[in-house]
Amino acid sequence: MSGSVGKDSKVRYTEVDIARGIGIFFVVLGHSIKQTQVSAGWIRILTYIIYSFHMPLFFCLSGFVSAKILSMKRKERQSYVISRARRLLVPYFVIGLLYIPIKLRMSDMAVRPFSVQDIWKILIGQNPDVSLWFLYILFLIELICAVLVNTYNFRSIWYGSFFLSVAIYWANLDLRTAKYLFFFLMGIWVRLKFEDSRKAGYEDAMDGQDLLAFLALVTDIFAIVFLYRTTITVTMMLTSLCGIYLVLWVSSRLVYNIDGEKRKLGRGTGWLLLLGLYSMDIYILHEPIMTAVKIVLWNRLGWNYIVCTFLIFLCALCLPIPLSKWIIRKIKPLRILLLGEAK
Repeated sequence: MSGSVGKDSKVRYTEVDIARGIGIFFVVLGHSIKQTQVSAGWIRILTYIIYSFHMPLFFCLSGFVSAKILSMKRKERQSYVISRARRLLVPYFVIGLLYIPIKLRMSDMAVRPFSVQDIWKILIGQNPDVSLWFLYILFLIELICAVLVNTYNFRSIWYGSFFLSVAIYWANLDLRTAKYLFFFLMGIWVRLKFEDSRKAGYEDAMDGQDLLAFLALVTDIFAIVFLYRTTITVTMMLTSLCGIYLVLWVSSRLVYNIDGEKRKLGRGTGWLLLLGLYSMDIYILHEPIMTAVKIVLWNRLGWNYIVCTFLIFLCALCLPIPLSKWIIRKIKPLRILLLGEAK
């Protein structure tokens, strides 16, 4: 296989941080739209577009920053699993347990009702804070990769995971670990390609791919329309791949100019970068904020759907940043329990 993870594994890729910003933007938007269960035609179309790629994108980006797994030795893999358990499972369980009384109290207003009999399901990935399933599944995938994947067998396992993922999409099975393993491994492959590009002297790994991006966009549009009009869920595999590629291409175009040189980041790009840097914080904290705003504006005050959705989205996307920066990250116990960060 081409590429290796060496010293460059610690290099930060601005375009990938921006891609995370784009991803978390769509995650929060998708969750905001679903809060009120309004089913107008244009809402269904927008939801289809968002859900056609946004979670595969995050698994891919998670794999991108985890490429060091390939070259880890046995003891390093053990330390890696422990650190990932702290980072992912601690906030998963802490926030889930804190969320239980709120969920029970507000069950009659929730999109998905919750009862005492459902509490044990947190152990199998069904968190009272439903959005946190990603943390649970990501840990399982990283555990599998830490145990099984190395430099020599990476491609074989990646190819096998592709056919497994296609089969799961085709059968429309709710087997998230097996479904998203392919995208995580794809992220590792993308990282290797980015590093190969750097070693060859090209900063912009997506340079010269404008035509391919256009073809991916056209393919994605046709695939989304086809998916919207049919029940053939395997189409989501194609929309996921096209969506991931387009986000990476757009992110690179925001960072590099036509000559492959870095641009001076504008205000909009800088905002996406900030969202990317705080993407995990936003993901972990946005659901409680969203629920609180929804209860006040939608359930209690009965405001207009569009106004409610916009304010739910704005609060859930923006408030976690100052909340995390000025409070949670400043207090060590909160940083450990809510964000899974020791440092």
